[in-house]
Amino acid sequence: MKCPHCSLPIASDQTACAGCGFSASAIRAYLGADWVRLERITDVAGRLNLRETRHLETVLDEFERRFPQCFMAAYIGVLPDTLTLTDLGFWLINHGAFQTHQISRRNDFAIVLLIDPLRQQAGFTVGYALEQALPERVLLSILNKLNRSLHQGAFGTAIERASHLVDKALRTAGKREPRRPESAPTVVGDASDLGLQSLRPPTRQLPRPHAGQKS
Repeated sequence: MKCPHCSLPIASDQTACAGCGFSASAIRAYLGADWVRLERITDVAGRLNLRETRHLETVLDEFERRFPQCFMAAYIGVLPDTLTLTDLGFWLINHGAFQTHQISRRNDFAIVLLIDPLRQQAGFTVGYALEQALPERVLLSILNKLNRSLHQGAFGTAIERASHLVDKALRTAGKREPRRPESAPTVVGDASDLGLQSLRPPTRQLPRPHAGQKS
């Protein structure tokens, strides 16, 4: 995996990033180790009105219908100087209980867009299961396309456009994934092996004639 703070590779047995010293224990010491409850649209900065929030909920509903295994959420808040968007995103992926329609969805399949309205910056954090489908270069390309909306303070527009661009990226990744040909069963059996009873009456097998007998 990569360090969420400086993006350098981190081995699975490393307790801290060799480049910047970031560690999961350090961010937990800063933000705590408890799980927190979040809506899919968490606007602690108060930059969205009720109409925008309801519209974005509909946008995210449609996203989840197209990708039932995933969910997308957005956080808008002013961060302190000692905390970056990637730091907070990493912590939310590991400690955020997002209120999706299906609570069973795991954060491994989460896509979280974080926006700091004061800095006019945005960042993505994705669950581990989506890192290959949404690599860093793809996410950076999407963020670059949100700059105009962020600088205009149109944060609702930025979230909606991000949803559409992530949708497109996931569909593109799905087309690149080669389909594995299905192999035919190599063992001969019947439906009774699966606990299913055939509706066709069993056929009686006639005994084979011995050598020298006429059939």
